[in-house]
Amino acid sequence: MAPALLTAVDSTNHVHLVIGSNPLAGARCARSLEVGATVKLLSPDGEDLHYGLQKRVESGEVEWMKRAFRDDDLTSLGRDEVDHVVDAVFITLGSKNLLSNTVAAYILSPL
Repeated sequence: MAPALLTAVDSTNHVHLVIGSNPLAGARCARSLEVGATVKLLSPDGEDLHYGLQKRVESGEVEWMKRAFRDDDLTSLGRDEVDHVVDAVFITLGSKNLLSNTVAAYILSPL
């Protein structure tokens, strides 16, 4: 039986931005890759990557940008077809992390 869909979107060749390095980030990357998305991971170089993430980075499946989130990441890391806006953002830092609220506020603000 196929897994239930969160949304009915064909994500083939979409760019999914995952922020964080924990097991949830690893699961999000795995699922995004399963549906054909290109995954870009944002997590500072000093943070330990979950072992599943580390394997995907080492195999070249996930592009790890070893730095903190910047506002322009949302409008510069995507595909040419959508003027470089990322197709999806997954924040895996937890609701108590200040960056989670900052990124969410930026996403919800008018461009």
